[in-house]
Amino acid sequence: MIPPQEASARRREIEDKLKQEEETLSFIRDSLEKSDQLTKNMVSILSSFESRLMKLENSIIPVHKQTENLQRLQENVEKTLSCLDHVISYYHVASDTEKIIREGPTGRLEEYLGSMAKIQKAVEYFQDNSPDSPELNKVKLLFERGKESLESEFRSLMTRHSKVVSPVLILDLISGEDELEVQEEVPLEHLPEGV
Repeated sequence: MIPPQEASARRREIEDKLKQEEETLSFIRDSLEKSDQLTKNMVSILSSFESRLMKLENSIIPVHKQTENLQRLQENVEKTLSCLDHVISYYHVASDTEKIIREGPTGRLEEYLGSMAKIQKAVEYFQDNSPDSPELNKVKLLFERGKESLESEFRSLMTRHSKVVSPVLILDLISGEDELEVQEEVPLEHLPEGV
């Protein structure tokens, strides 16, 4: 048998250990309860956040779709306006180029030819898209006047800068004869570059 002193010491030791274990167990229970409470609070916060996020998403998705639709509409309107501007420009060709055509090509041939090109494009546009348009008649008439003015300017330049060559010289040049009479020899000259 165990002596009573040892048994009582052993008993105190076991009771102290039991008391420590109970305190540790109590601490663990308190910590577990706090952890459970924190978990519940976190789940509640996350559920609330998820609910708010879904509401936000449900309210933003229609706005986003409307914004996309509005952007698409804006792009369509811009493309339509661009096409309209292009078409309207053909309706202004006659009034924009009439003064230049009326004044003729003398001294500003590049500008004149540019105007003629615009008029020709307008004629093509109206022939393809609106053959009964009065605008077609205007640009056709303006184009014809422009051609006549160009032909007149060409004839005028040719008349001013041309020299008469004798028919004998032309026939000799055609036949390839190298022997030409000195008194009839007229050098062939090209038109000046400025012409």
